[in-house]
Amino acid sequence: MKKLFLIPIFFALILTSCSDDDSETFEPPVSEIDAKMRGDWTNTLIKRVYYSINDEVMYTDSVQYQTTFSFDGKRMTVTVPGSTKPEVMSYRFPDPKDSTKIEIQQGSVTGQYTVKSVTDSEMAWIEEKQWAGYPEEAPESEKTTSKVGVYTWKFIRKR
Repeated sequence: MKKLFLIPIFFALILTSCSDDDSETFEPPVSEIDAKMRGDWTNTLIKRVYYSINDEVMYTDSVQYQTTFSFDGKRMTVTVPGSTKPEVMSYRFPDPKDSTKIEIQQGSVTGQYTVKSVTDSEMAWIEEKQWAGYPEEAPESEKTTSKVGVYTWKFIRKR
């Protein structure tokens, strides 16, 4: 009789230990870059260089960060120190012939980046914005417009 009593408890334990997260499917890497990017990274620096119509440097600055970026093959989760809610964006490699191009999307906003390098411990991206205004933190009415702004994002892998 004790055995008949234990069987329903056993099944109840199994059913309660299952979670809805099991429906998440593993996305196989689409490239070596995609495989190396998976995991947690700290964005340590963004360097910004703005160029004139004559391709001369007009302005440069940099910002140091400690923001965590987590990549799972489909989603990028960004956690800013002191923030209680991370931002979740989708990412993809849109060109099967060029795995250095990555596209990040949050809602209707899409950004395009080039993965310049990725190793087991470091990663760098480049983002180019045509007719970018600077300085970045200034109100729009006080910015100077450049031909192109080139942003270099540096990351280190979290251990």
